[in-house]
Amino acid sequence: MILNSLLSIHSVLEGEAGRDACLRTVNFMSYELAATCASRNDESALSELNNFFFEKKSFRIGSDNFLPQQIVEERTGCGVALSLLYMHLAQGLGLNLELVHWPLHSLLKWDQGGRSRFVDMERKGKLLSEDEILGLINKHKGEVRTLPLSEALVEYLSHLSVYFRLQKNNECLLKTLSLILDQEPENTRVLVERALLRREMGFPKEALNDLKRYFAFADKSAVAPEVLTAYDELRSLTL
Repeated sequence: MILNSLLSIHSVLEGEAGRDACLRTVNFMSYELAATCASRNDESALSELNNFFFEKKSFRIGSDNFLPQQIVEERTGCGVALSLLYMHLAQGLGLNLELVHWPLHSLLKWDQGGRSRFVDMERKGKLLSEDEILGLINKHKGEVRTLPLSEALVEYLSHLSVYFRLQKNNECLLKTLSLILDQEPENTRVLVERALLRREMGFPKEALNDLKRYFAFADKSAVAPEVLTAYDELRSLTL
């Protein structure tokens, strides 16, 4: 399910090119892992996954690769995307891993038969000790909260939106914002950003519809002046 979700996003942004090749490559990795780990217990299977993923296949965090095809081809990608791919492979071994709401999104929670353990993707899948977990919690002053897959995918899309914004790739940014809103239709921050982007790209009717939706959730007295100005301009353009 994780890989299918990533590839669906890939298809929206890049079309079908490379999708099937990526699917085949990841499926082959899953089959190879399953064969290797057939008689292993969970902890041994996780150790083999780490060896396979980080050593044999040389996957690394640390690039602007976000889409699965790029990551599989170049074996490097941003933290959240690489974590999702790792989670997919773990799922095939019966290991239940969840993304932790954490800076870089490179920390995973593993439910090992009722015992919570934490996998650090930045340290090649190292299992954190209790002291390390407490240190991280104290450092970030918050509880360790895991994300359901739908929220994990929104975090992934949010990273994508930052990348496309920096690249000034408005077409892909618009598609990414729309994918976020498919998951979170009441996300007012994204809704107003899409409205202003549509206005900039020459889609006044669509931009106005977004702002109408936005004002259904927002208090006009707290709305930024530039948003009110854009709303008035769009209303006058579409009369």
